[in-house]
Amino acid sequence: MLESELVEQIENYLNKYQIRYAKEVRMGIGVPDVSINIGASKSMPVITDFYLLSIVEYLNSKSSATVGEISDCFGFDKSKTTNYINQLQSEKVVIQNGDRIRIKRKVLGLNLGKTISIEAKLKDWKSGILQAERYLMFSDYSYLALPKDKIKNVNIEHLNKSGIGLLSVDMFGIEEIIKPSMSTECEYKQKYMLTSSIIKRYPHTIKRRKDNVFSKL
Repeated sequence: MLESELVEQIENYLNKYQIRYAKEVRMGIGVPDVSINIGASKSMPVITDFYLLSIVEYLNSKSSATVGEISDCFGFDKSKTTNYINQLQSEKVVIQNGDRIRIKRKVLGLNLGKTISIEAKLKDWKSGILQAERYLMFSDYSYLALPKDKIKNVNIEHLNKSGIGLLSVDMFGIEEIIKPSMSTECEYKQKYMLTSSIIKRYPHTIKRRKDNVFSKL
């Protein structure tokens, strides 16, 4: 089995259950093979830029601000700030009256649902765990996925200590071997960007499930 085939099996499972996902979203501190979102609204403003969210956060702390004030706060030139404001206006997040800009649509504090990241490896489970741990900065849960015949090589105690889940994958489907622990490091703006990327790139219908996403085939 090639790594691309391993990822394809995961995709097949997610498509079968109509679970929204995206492949290889670049998050700066890591690029998961597959990222999943369950529960976020498709109507949420799609923002995948950290600075855009930082400007929203700044405006949220004030009643309003000018382009100059935003530029001074972030060290941007005014043309760059204006471009950012235009992007936020296109998502109907801010409104501009004269030279004053204020929040129009709530972004911070939205229910982003559950985010799950998966790192697929053919056999190098140690490096896979290290990568999966980085994903906890922007995901609620993180998994290492391996071919079924390689699961026996994994140090289960090591995996349990890391809080990373383990998935066994073969041509017949996916089996959850170890449940992951919920991240205590997941940062809202990072999670927002990942969720936006999933909604933007793969607007699949969400299958709302009460049980764990990998608990049933």
